[in-house]
Amino acid sequence: MTSADTTSSQSSSGQHIQRRLTIQSHGQQQTQQTQQIIPLMTFHFGEEAIGGFAAGIVGTLLGFPLDLVKTRMQTQLSSSATKQLSAVSLLSHILRTEGISAVYKGVGPPLLSLSIVNTLSFTSYSYFRQNTFHGRDGWDYKNAVSGMMGAPVFALVTTPENFLKTQMQLDNVQGDRENKGKAKTSKQILQSSSSRSVGEKQLIQQQQKTRGKFATSFQCARTLVSSHGISVLYTGHVINTVREAAFVGTYFFCYEGYKTEFRKLLSGVDTLIRGNAGSSNTSHEDAAPWSKTLAIPMAGGCSGATAWALTFPMDCVRAGVQGQPISASPGILKKQGALETLKHLLRSKGLMGLYAGVSPSIARAFLVSGSRFSAYEGALWLCRWSGLTSSSKGGRYEE
Repeated sequence: MTSADTTSSQSSSGQHIQRRLTIQSHGQQQTQQTQQIIPLMTFHFGEEAIGGFAAGIVGTLLGFPLDLVKTRMQTQLSSSATKQLSAVSLLSHILRTEGISAVYKGVGPPLLSLSIVNTLSFTSYSYFRQNTFHGRDGWDYKNAVSGMMGAPVFALVTTPENFLKTQMQLDNVQGDRENKGKAKTSKQILQSSSSRSVGEKQLIQQQQKTRGKFATSFQCARTLVSSHGISVLYTGHVINTVREAAFVGTYFFCYEGYKTEFRKLLSGVDTLIRGNAGSSNTSHEDAAPWSKTLAIPMAGGCSGATAWALTFPMDCVRAGVQGQPISASPGILKKQGALETLKHLLRSKGLMGLYAGVSPSIARAFLVSGSRFSAYEGALWLCRWSGLTSSSKGGRYEE
């Protein structure tokens, strides 16, 4: 064999090996691309819907009484008799004067809407984080951007829900202001008429106690829509959308960061418990399952409290816009915008007026957000344990 043949054979062999390496490299790239697509392909909407529904139900029922206190503190007049009351005292006052039913008045719309909103917010965040922005664990701004992407969509749901909830939460107060003279007259009649029957006196007392215009959220919505059109439900939509975007962006950004920090902290505690304080090979990935599980509600609670603390002034303006009295009678509807509401709050209450009701809000946020992630993961586990769904993998937030 000549040297030319040998060189040609080696060149041909080299080209063949190079083609094989190119094919293998192309195959590996396809495998990596397939692995990146798998999380989206194995997405189970039924599980997410059930998990979001559970998170919405648990969070709403636990946090609604404190949400009522927050709304009352945000919108009460400077001359109000309850202005100087603390959050606990105000809640006690509401229970004593309005009854237990007032604490959950208007809870219907949040129960319905938050199951939808939680599903949309959790799934949109996961989608954009994994497939668009590729956010990382820890303090990564891409997680905030991923969370904000879904805000314009689920704000279409939360604006009517917040409007009806705020109107119902303030309905007793507004009705009391409108009927103050009538209530005083009824009280005088009750005291002066000793000849009235027990039934008549109970009727007058009941009329005094039920001061609101609306008995249910559905009645409120039907009355206001019939008088002012469907657009009345979207009062304060712009400020609510901006607040939602700021809140969920901060919420998921802080959640991923807090979760990483708490797992490191709890893994250190687990290391000390197991007596491996001197071991240099132990990482938070090797920690006991309880530390990873406990980090989820802790991170959820702290992220919710942080997000509420930072976005609370916007929520105060939103409550002022959506809580303004709206006549149930047909006619020209004059609504105060967000800028006018902000100016009014600063003029009447000062800068600290934007933080009226912040303490029950942060307490509620910690309680609700911590329970929300736990309810979400618990619902997913129950779905798989009972065989209701076909997925056998853990939730995205327990990793």
